[in-house]
Amino acid sequence: MKIKIFLFSILLGLVYLTACDQDSIDNIGSSIQPDGDKIGVYETTIDITGKTVKVDSVYAKSINGLLGKFYDPEYGEIEAGYICQYYPDTFYLDKMKNKNSVDSVRLLVLYRSYVGDSLSPMEVTVYPVKQNMILDKNYYSNINPANYCDLNNILGRKTYTARNLNISDSLNTVSNTNQSYKVLSIPLPVELGNLFLEEYKKPDHGALTDPDKAAVLFPGTYLASTFGSGCILDVEGTRIHIYYDIEIENSTGTADTTVVMYSSLNVTKEVIQLNHLVSSKDETLWQDETTPDMYIKTPAGVFSQISIPLKQIKDSIGDRWFSKVSLKLTAQPRSTRPYSLDFPGLGTYSTSQMASSKLLLIEPDSVKSFFEQQRVADNQTSYFTTFNASDYTYSFENISNVVQNAINNTDKESLDLLLIPTLVSYYTASSGYTTSTVDNKSISYLTPSAVTLKRDDLKIQIIAVDLGVGKN
Repeated sequence: MKIKIFLFSILLGLVYLTACDQDSIDNIGSSIQPDGDKIGVYETTIDITGKTVKVDSVYAKSINGLLGKFYDPEYGEIEAGYICQYYPDTFYLDKMKNKNSVDSVRLLVLYRSYVGDSLSPMEVTVYPVKQNMILDKNYYSNINPANYCDLNNILGRKTYTARNLNISDSLNTVSNTNQSYKVLSIPLPVELGNLFLEEYKKPDHGALTDPDKAAVLFPGTYLASTFGSGCILDVEGTRIHIYYDIEIENSTGTADTTVVMYSSLNVTKEVIQLNHLVSSKDETLWQDETTPDMYIKTPAGVFSQISIPLKQIKDSIGDRWFSKVSLKLTAQPRSTRPYSLDFPGLGTYSTSQMASSKLLLIEPDSVKSFFEQQRVADNQTSYFTTFNASDYTYSFENISNVVQNAINNTDKESLDLLLIPTLVSYYTASSGYTTSTVDNKSISYLTPSAVTLKRDDLKIQIIAVDLGVGKN
């Protein structure tokens, strides 16, 4: 009988709670809570300002490169080339020791994607890096190639289109680590191959066993876009092939077959690659602050900057503690132009590169160390987000830490934060039956992209709490 009465009491209590309105539920327990322990919640919306800024250069050290020239009627012109060095990590010429020269040498540019018109006629010219030139650690995009390269000495030149209609796509490909790439093949002087052949014949293969010594033997190349406009290749690999032929003996010991072989010099992580980037001189994008828009454009170093009024927030919030500060930015719809640039920060995962594109929010003074040290967002001083295609927004759910820190530790009237496209490498981590991706390191996002953001109604939403309501 006691059990039945107990169960009946529980059911009666549930009926009572179900009949209560929401305010009654929200206030349950408040009558027995001491006044000094009550939590007061304060919510407000603060107007912020935004503008477009242009930086002199971006940190452009990357294993990949950009090559070509592209013009977008809204965002201007982008021109790109790159300097790289080579390391013979898989370099074998043993079967050539009895030959006096190689057959041919070609530089291969490997790519899978491009921006622009695939049939635009383009030209690439290959220049040598100057002898005895040690590339310094200035990995920024505003380097002057003339300081590093001999622009009076042409190693090779080739006209091309991103898609070669003269041969099938299946024939114009090369495989590398289980990936298939389109290939732009540029002839180089055969003397370059003979230089490596002679070095290979030396005891212990001479300079070819050490990256630094190999860079002295052959300092590298500069690939420049020298003709045409309309297309930029997103280069994922650059290598030099040295071709030679060998004779294959049959079962009787007679050489009756000639086979063409090659040895390869690759651009790898052990050597330096710099991207040289030039954007249009049209400064109206970032100088006209009367426009209702602000812009982000890569790889040109055009970023959006927001300014949060710290004094106004402090006057409004008082001594309350931030619980949440959220920011939502609205993008203008994509243009209908046939070759309009993609938006940055799409969050698309590239399994081949193990990287994802994201949009970084960070204070201007922290940008240099963030990219040079290849950090990832810590949600304290820097934040990542991705584009939401359903409502055309970039949302940062909670940036309260950086706002709170600025109010507590600076006397500034406002907090400036930059929006910078970033390429974030990742690795996969497994826990039980689930697998997730973990951000590993960041580099500048150099693939051509652009977005126009509305700045005529910029706001942040603030939720703050007062843990001491009612205290004397």
